[in-house]
Amino acid sequence: MSEPGPPEPAPEPAPRARRIPRRYLALGLIIVAICVLGVLVLVRDDSGPPSSPTTETFTPAPSSLITAVASVPASVFDTVGVSSPDIPVTAPHEVGTGRQAPWKASDGDSPARPVVFFYGAEFAPYPAAERWPLVLALSRFGTFKKLGLMQSSMTTAFADLSTYTFWQSSYSSPYVTFQPVERYSSLNATGARYLGLERPTAKEAGAITLFGEGSTTFALLDVANRYVLTGAAFTPGALTGLTQNQIAGYLTTPASPLTQAVVASANEISASICAVDGQEPGAVCHSHGVLAAAAVMGITPGR
Repeated sequence: MSEPGPPEPAPEPAPRARRIPRRYLALGLIIVAICVLGVLVLVRDDSGPPSSPTTETFTPAPSSLITAVASVPASVFDTVGVSSPDIPVTAPHEVGTGRQAPWKASDGDSPARPVVFFYGAEFAPYPAAERWPLVLALSRFGTFKKLGLMQSSMTTAFADLSTYTFWQSSYSSPYVTFQPVERYSSLNATGARYLGLERPTAKEAGAITLFGEGSTTFALLDVANRYVLTGAAFTPGALTGLTQNQIAGYLTTPASPLTQAVVASANEISASICAVDGQEPGAVCHSHGVLAAAAVMGITPGR
C-alpha cells in the first residue's frame, strides 16, 4: 500500500470584483438617455415638418384670380343692385358723426383719405364671408397688388371656407386708405388657442371697442367711423364647398344666389365709401347699383 501523498493545497480566494461608485453609474445612464433622445430628434427632423405648424405661411392669390374679382362687369353690379332674395344681406349702418370724428389717414406724402378698417381673424367663418364683398368693393376704388389665399378653420361652424387673408396684403387707392388687421391665424398649434398674427394700433383698438362687440368678435368693418358692420353681410354657409376660383366664377352670373349676396353687399360697401370720399370715382358712385344701395341705406348722394 502506498503512502498517502502530500495534501492538496488550499485554493486561493477569488479576486473581489471592483464596485462602480453609484454616482458614475447614474451619470452613465444619463449619457445613454441623452444619446437615445438625440437619435429620436434626428429621426423626427428627417421625417419632415411637424403636423402642427407654429408659423404662418403666406400663400399668394394668383394674379388671374385677383384680376377676375376686380373685373366683374359693371352690368352685374347694376343688374343685382341690392336684390338678394335667396340669401338675406345686411348693410353697414350709419353711426353718426357725433360718436367719433371722421377717420382719415395718409400713406406717406399723399393727402389724408378716409380709412376703411377691417378687423378679422383667419380661422373665423364670418370674416371669411365678409372678405369677398369687401375685396370686390375695394377693387372698384383701387388695386390689390398682393392678396393671400386662406381657408377658415375646419373645427368651427361653417368649416373650411375658401376666402382671402389681408395679412401681408398690399392695396393702393387714390380715394381711400385700407387698414386691415388679421388678429389670429387659422393655425391652432397648441390645441388651446389660435396663433396671433397682428395687433391693432391704439386708434384701431378704439374703433373695435366703440363699434365692435369685443376684441374677440370677428369681423368688424368700419368705413371712416361713419358706416359700420359687425359680423358678415350674409351667412357664411353660402360659401360652403366652393373653391376661390369657383366663387370668383359665379360673380359674372347675376342670377346666381351667391353672386346676388356678394354683389349686393359690395354695392352697399361701395355706397358707404362714396358717402365719405366725395362721391369718387363718379363712374362707381353714380352707377345704378350703388345709387340703389345708397337709397336703401338712407344715404343722400353728394352730401
